[in-house]
Amino acid sequence: MPFANAVERLESAIARIERDDLNAWCHLDLEAAREAARASDQRSANAQSLSVIDGCLVGVKANIAVAGWPWAGGLRSRQGVRADSDAAVIEALRAAGAILLGQTTMDAGALGASGRSMQGAIRHPLDGALSVGGSSGGSAAAVAAGHCDAAIGSDTIGSVRIPAALCGIVGFKPSPHRLSLHGVLPVHEDFDHLGPLTREASLARELLRAVGAFTNPVCAPSRSLRCAVMSSFGAVELEATTESAFRAAIGRYADQFASIEQLEWARETGDPLQLRKVRRAIFALCEHRMWLAHREQLERQPEDFDEPLRGMLEFGGQLDAMKLERYRTTVDDFITRWRELTQNFDIILLPTSPVPAFAHALPTPDSLADLTVIATATGSPAATIPIASEGLPVGLQLVGQPGADELVMALAEALSG
Repeated sequence: MPFANAVERLESAIARIERDDLNAWCHLDLEAAREAARASDQRSANAQSLSVIDGCLVGVKANIAVAGWPWAGGLRSRQGVRADSDAAVIEALRAAGAILLGQTTMDAGALGASGRSMQGAIRHPLDGALSVGGSSGGSAAAVAAGHCDAAIGSDTIGSVRIPAALCGIVGFKPSPHRLSLHGVLPVHEDFDHLGPLTREASLARELLRAVGAFTNPVCAPSRSLRCAVMSSFGAVELEATTESAFRAAIGRYADQFASIEQLEWARETGDPLQLRKVRRAIFALCEHRMWLAHREQLERQPEDFDEPLRGMLEFGGQLDAMKLERYRTTVDDFITRWRELTQNFDIILLPTSPVPAFAHALPTPDSLADLTVIATATGSPAATIPIASEGLPVGLQLVGQPGADELVMALAEALSG
């Protein structure tokens, strides 16, 4: 930053996109992007840049409306649909001078994290046989591969943070209502968020500032912060390299905090946080809400939905009021336990994903969103930053208190700087 020479950088990005075979993009708007790049360079030459991100190359997840672009949200049932107007976040990006390069591929309907789109598997920039996770997988792959400076994704149970972690980049999920969801195809309005994916935390900060998500200054964090580390993860098993990278990172960052304490809970209760149960509860609520949105099309043309998504929607349609209330109670009980457990801490550190990137040929790990669901359920801001120095990327997740978005972002920047 600042993003000078936009035309030159855009052409280099286009060359990389054409060279790579990642399936990260489902629509490119190169003519409009070139026009926007020329305008950005002219503003820069005249010292009239609109913002710090003027000239930034941005990818947009396929469930976010951009006027004139396809707006399928990864769904075969919506193929041919085009957006009539921009989503609120797109309006803000345009006003800041960002260059919208194109639309990134995603899991069908944003309901899943396999890293498989209706165009096929989204391939990892480090190894095409590996998944980038999802559902903002195309966004993560495009940023990690240098196709764009940043991307905007959606995160319902971890769909920004998981692929960012698996690709070794930065991802951020804000507190609810920090970023307008107007013009975004919903999964569940109680859990949906928008968030940036970038290679550097400083750019994520500037993007969030430019689109109005940050209402307070993002200042360097003081060393008086009280930090907690989860001492165990209940039934969620960490892959060995993930746990090793996580423990090493805690040691490296110890002097950044006034104290680092272990989160402890009564062992006799077994698995008191029951993260898998909470994740399953929120996912079931999402399945039901998506069934309500798509049931007519599902009944009329079931072939428009691939088998995994169809199964999810059909399950959601079987949930009655009593089951839905039990799922809600599970989430509410978790929120109460988590607040009691963390009320004396400013930040909680934990891995973003229990596992690194996995092979497309293997089933998607059931536990993939078991650690990201915490911030989803509690409405907390959460960032992921890369921490592995070798091998496949591993993400460190920083979870703050609800509303403390600027603090979480500042700390993510300090720890990844």
